[in-house]
Amino acid sequence: MPTCSGLVSPRKGHLVGQTPLIMQLTCSNCGARYAVDSMAIGPTGRTVQCVRCSHRWFQKPDVPPVSDSPSEAPPVPAVTAPDIVIRPSTPGAGLPALTTPAPAKTRNWGTWIAYAIVLVVLLGGAGYAYRDQIKARLPASWRALLHLDTANAKQVTRAHLGIDMSTTKIDLIDGRYVVLGELINTGTAPGSTRRLKLVFRAGEQVLAERAMPLVEGPIAPGARQSFSLPLDEPPSGATNIVPTVD
Repeated sequence: MPTCSGLVSPRKGHLVGQTPLIMQLTCSNCGARYAVDSMAIGPTGRTVQCVRCSHRWFQKPDVPPVSDSPSEAPPVPAVTAPDIVIRPSTPGAGLPALTTPAPAKTRNWGTWIAYAIVLVVLLGGAGYAYRDQIKARLPASWRALLHLDTANAKQVTRAHLGIDMSTTKIDLIDGRYVVLGELINTGTAPGSTRRLKLVFRAGEQVLAERAMPLVEGPIAPGARQSFSLPLDEPPSGATNIVPTVD
């Protein structure tokens, strides 16, 4: 428990046989209380300072009661003393003031979780950026276990069929709409198509979707193949058509 401050007189000005007068001082800032010899305060008072909170104030002396007895001893001359810091003169003179307990410290788990997420993202990004170098350094047994060679082989021999939009158009032939275009294989293996999908739009709004059979192929890698497919009346208000194949 922290101790508080009281006041000690640097000189003794009591008469022999007399009991010193004790003053009770209370710090107005922190509430600490002190039992102080009145001789240390002096007849005119003095500035004192609380050791607990360093608060300073001017302490006036207690006025002793006036006695009518002529046999009273003459007053002791006042002792001039400099301003001092009050300190406890007797055990228990400084009584602690009540204070609010400090709040318990809590661990900020949210910050640590955020750091962990950032670290995982950075490691994942570095692994993806250097994936080829990492796979090249893996032992053959690890590559077989992770099926890396098989995945690469499948990716290398995959066909990729699409429509060449620069040569594809819709014409009106004999009073009927016809989709004319070219299929192209940009993959590394032969492939075939099964159907043609058409999405009818009015700006960004999708009006309708249609799927029609379109069996073509096999088309060799890098090769092209023309196709022609009749089209029913497009939806009213359609301004553009987006074709795809699968």
